[in-house]
Amino acid sequence: MKYWMIAAVMFMSVSSFAQDSTYLSNEYAKALAVYNVAQMYNDVEVQKAALYDMLVLSPYDSSALRTLAEFYYNNRRYTSSTLVALDFLKKYPGNMIALEITALSYEQLRIYDKAIEYYQEIWLKNDDANILYQIAYLQYSLKRYNEANNNIKILETKVGADKTIGLSKNDGSTQEVKFAAALKNLQGLVAMDQGKNEEAKAFFSEALAIAPEFEAAKIALDGLNKG
Repeated sequence: MKYWMIAAVMFMSVSSFAQDSTYLSNEYAKALAVYNVAQMYNDVEVQKAALYDMLVLSPYDSSALRTLAEFYYNNRRYTSSTLVALDFLKKYPGNMIALEITALSYEQLRIYDKAIEYYQEIWLKNDDANILYQIAYLQYSLKRYNEANNNIKILETKVGADKTIGLSKNDGSTQEVKFAAALKNLQGLVAMDQGKNEEAKAFFSEALAIAPEFEAAKIALDGLNKG
């Protein structure tokens, strides 16, 4: 008798699970359909709500996690994009997209030490010179000068003469400059921050010799010369 009761309970549980699975599948399909229609009509708030529904129904949905993290980042809601990306990483350790969104979000929040931590994980995976440059720049921003200079030296051995990097100008646009010039400029910033003004001038001058239209180096050198 006891065995029959256990078997009955087991049967009911399996049957209930099957019903729940069908229900969840149908509800997920509905949330996805709502998301697609909202995307077609450019209704971002409804898209966001649909993504939450999808994640409640399927917490390990990597596409929904990525899209929600990107939504928050692109709308400058960096605390939320960080939290979603961290959850993404918890569920999918080492995911490159989640690492990148986490690093970028921490950087926008000016939590540079945490941004460096995630950029370093990306660097170890893809050996991208742009990532190491960003690490060096953030180390300079945190006054971790020795670390910044060490990474600049690594980059000097890695980048070819023709490699370029996009850097921000004062008006918010991006200027493509030779990577070697960007490294000289960063060395100048490090030296200037340490009060080594003559050394900094030399670095900025070297940067301009490589890239004469390099706005950041021009501004920095002009400021030192006027000072």
